[in-house]
Amino acid sequence: MAGFSSLSPRALLSLASEQRELESEPIGPLVVSGARRPSSTLVRELSEAAASGSVVLDGELERAAALVYLLRGRPKNDDLLRLRAAGRARIPIICVRIGGDGSPIPGVLATDVIELERGDPVPVEELGKLIGHRLERRAAALAARVPALRPGVCEEMIQRSARRAGAIGAATFLPAADLPALFLEQARLILRLGYAHDRRLEPQRGVEIAAVLAAGLGLRRLARRVRHETLFPAWALQSTIAYAGTRALGDAARRYFSALN
Repeated sequence: MAGFSSLSPRALLSLASEQRELESEPIGPLVVSGARRPSSTLVRELSEAAASGSVVLDGELERAAALVYLLRGRPKNDDLLRLRAAGRARIPIICVRIGGDGSPIPGVLATDVIELERGDPVPVEELGKLIGHRLERRAAALAARVPALRPGVCEEMIQRSARRAGAIGAATFLPAADLPALFLEQARLILRLGYAHDRRLEPQRGVEIAAVLAAGLGLRRLARRVRHETLFPAWALQSTIAYAGTRALGDAARRYFSALN
């Protein structure tokens, strides 16, 4: 039973602490700027069912969570001034370039550029993934306020957590050493997915955390059984099972929380 000592109550207190941090960390609005017509269209799409003031057109950058900039072709002086202002404000920039030539955009990471043909709609799920990647944990709060971003943000959260779980599995050399770390990684994922769907950790949420623990135990038993019956290295097998299991847990949790809304 030593493997469980770090799960209760310390692990659950850690989850409660993380939720307090999520709730206390302010999240500003998503600012959309750039080419007028596509910017207005995107704001209308993102604002559907969103909290008041969570998506603004050409808003102030100092309090913004991120800037989504819609650019036509090569950046002009006005575009560069806006992008530089976002850089000075130290906020993430996601650039949607319409009809561009693929050339670098000053102040924007190449991985944060969505290339579109003229007339194509902005892929909101891809936008949500990029926002989830740049904002990391804070993306859950933005997704709670802007439901249109939830699919992409949650997908990024699940993928990132699955990669971490795979790393935990690969780095495990001592018996039972992986259980607390893997449990916490998966439980944090459930917590953040719930938060992104505007669901908080409450006494009734204990059933969900218990399900995570049961699933984690099942994954560990599976890894133990299979690694003695295969020629694959133990670290590779454990990493694969931890990755796939966390991925499946995240997908199931996302469906569960979506059904509650």
